[in-house]
Amino acid sequence: MATADRVQAQIMDKMLRGEFAPGSWLRQDELAARFGVSKIPVREALQRLVAIGLLYLEPNRGVVVPHLTAAEANETFELRRSIEPLLLERSIEQLTIIDLAEAEMALGEVGGSVPASNWVFHRALYRSSGWERGLAIVHILQVAVAPYVALYTEGLGGAQQSDAEHRALLELCRSKDLPGAMMVLMDHLQHAQTVLADFLDGGLGDG
Repeated sequence: MATADRVQAQIMDKMLRGEFAPGSWLRQDELAARFGVSKIPVREALQRLVAIGLLYLEPNRGVVVPHLTAAEANETFELRRSIEPLLLERSIEQLTIIDLAEAEMALGEVGGSVPASNWVFHRALYRSSGWERGLAIVHILQVAVAPYVALYTEGLGGAQQSDAEHRALLELCRSKDLPGAMMVLMDHLQHAQTVLADFLDGGLGDG
């Protein structure tokens, strides 16, 4: 893996885990020192992340992690609801014991990053689709949605419902019930989107 690829993956992982909060400025020299590389691959990685919408470039100021907004929440969840059902449809009949076990283990993680566990869970259910580009797109969306997932589960009391929906989805995937799994997945994403957009539209969000 090229250095810029590795730096990009590390930044995305830290965003997924909430280490770079919305509104955080990402400085090339600080990241270079943190990752033990020169500023050149860091600059390239940041440019790529700006290009795919995970970071914003503020002229004459630098690169910043986007603030939470209702518009961003709606866009990200709409994209997830457009793409993830396609992956699930292609994947459900191909799911292996390993896929299902990985998804179940992600639900049982305690004390870790909820958004990171959320990505592991959904990735396990979509991986057998064979759509590598689709998985890459969903990975980007999972990084973008990470602070919203954290807000929904930890700040707005959605953890219990989200966990119940995940467990229901897992059981439906285990029994190869595609219509049921699709319904739960769509309801799961729609409910979180609605709660978050209503909250952020109320002027109580992070910027």
